[in-house]
Amino acid sequence: MKVLVTGATGNTGRHVVRGLLDLPADVRVLVRDPAKAPGGVEVVQGDITDPAEAAEGVDAVYFVWPFYSAEGIDKAVKPFKDKKIVYVSSVAAEDGGFWGEVEESVKAVTHDWTFLRITGLATNTLGWVPQAKTGKVRAPYGQAKRSLVHEKDVADMAVKAFTENHGKQIYLVTGPEALSQARQAEIIGQAMRTPVRWEEQPLDEAAAQLGEEFAKSALPYWASLVDDPEPVSPDVAKVTGHPARPFDDWARERFS
Repeated sequence: MKVLVTGATGNTGRHVVRGLLDLPADVRVLVRDPAKAPGGVEVVQGDITDPAEAAEGVDAVYFVWPFYSAEGIDKAVKPFKDKKIVYVSSVAAEDGGFWGEVEESVKAVTHDWTFLRITGLATNTLGWVPQAKTGKVRAPYGQAKRSLVHEKDVADMAVKAFTENHGKQIYLVTGPEALSQARQAEIIGQAMRTPVRWEEQPLDEAAAQLGEEFAKSALPYWASLVDDPEPVSPDVAKVTGHPARPFDDWARERFS
């Protein structure tokens, strides 16, 4: 099997490449900057919005759509007609929106699809690190509880989807527990050996910092997680055969 990995230099894609090479599998990557491409793979320079060249001759694709809109998605997935597609989606696809639109576009070009709906990546918390080094993270909704997933677990799920029969399956990919954002900041501090406290940020200040479009969706979502935490799914363990990696492990790997 020849697999195209998009987003190969990103948080999950680089681990997908490593997992496929370990099989071993024939791997091609689509990257904007060939100098940043991983070793041991065939490299095609280009962009996910026009992947026709990269799609030629591959059997499967690890598909990452990095935009907060479905505009252009039909053109992007058309070259993958009848190929196996493993798409990194979001739990938000349950409610439709652009995530749902992307899933529908994928379904329109192949019957061999697998959707990995993630709650959020642990790497999203890296934005707090500059503040954490000072001993304080100032952000909104410290008691919002998230089940962030280790990027290696997403990659492990993808590799299983390529090597086993997971066609027409939707998996909810989460960490093993839902932790408050304040607790996540504390764990990062522990891994950095710097005590970190959470300071609740006023919403108007947070909205200005995040930007209008992102704040419009992010702030109400985080607010909802205070009383209704993100779900914890057994799918990582069910598919990969190992438990989902805890946030503590992720933090120690990053900062210890």
